[in-house]
Amino acid sequence: MCVGEDRVIIKCESGSFRLHAPRRFGSASLLVGKEYISLTQYDMDYLVRVFRIIQQQLRDYIIALPDVLSFMSSLLTSTSYIEPAPNASKNIDYPPLYEVLVTFV
Repeated sequence: MCVGEDRVIIKCESGSFRLHAPRRFGSASLLVGKEYISLTQYDMDYLVRVFRIIQQQLRDYIIALPDVLSFMSSLLTSTSYIEPAPNASKNIDYPPLYEVLVTFV
């Protein structure tokens, strides 16, 4: 990463990723492979907020994984929908999950 008075350049070791963000313009140029994307400050702020939401969702799903595995194992011995345990994660919508899983069982 190179930081100067008027610009910030980040370059990945592989050379396939490059970000150029001049401080005075409030924009960034992103080069990934052969694709070029221009981002405004608003775009970058929006992406940071979206990344935080995705990070939170992934954390919730990782925490819920044992509950989902328990729910899936109970389906292997059942022929109808079974309510998840009362202490199961509330971040998972179990009825639609059941509908998807029964197509594989």
